[in-house]
Amino acid sequence: GHRNPQGLLANDKIILSTEHGPFGGDEINKIVLNGNYGWPNASYGENYKYDSLILKERNDYSFKKSHEELNYVEPIYSFVPSIGISEIIKVPKNFSKYWINNYLITSLNGRSLYRVLFYKNYSKIIYSEKIPIGERIRDIKFIPQMNSFVLALEESGSLGILKVN
Repeated sequence: GHRNPQGLLANDKIILSTEHGPFGGDEINKIVLNGNYGWPNASYGENYKYDSLILKERNDYSFKKSHEELNYVEPIYSFVPSIGISEIIKVPKNFSKYWINNYLITSLNGRSLYRVLFYKNYSKIIYSEKIPIGERIRDIKFIPQMNSFVLALEESGSLGILKVN
């Protein structure tokens, strides 16, 4: 199971998915044939803080943390606390010699971009750099003619441009 998919990237025979977790636990998943990703049984997030009446009624509702122990596919990475993950995009080779094989992940709650480098088989993230933008980022697209990324900024309804000199 998936909770709330936000972004999907198909590239080089790899499919990557970003999805909102509950309170914490936004995930980056490598999609595999017949894979089950654990929702609603497994998550690195927690239940939202409801009032005590709801908590009493649902006191047996908790998430298992290890996906693998329940025969689910582990996420490549889980953001705890949540960043309000949205889109994922691969950085083209000609954008910057320093960002080769990197990916950009946009966030709503985090109001930032996250530049990440995956291990060669997408089993983990080698590093993650937070790039503050200051607004919720709904989407990102690369414009080859400008050698730039365009960001859809939600609160101001404007577009942001990311480029290197």
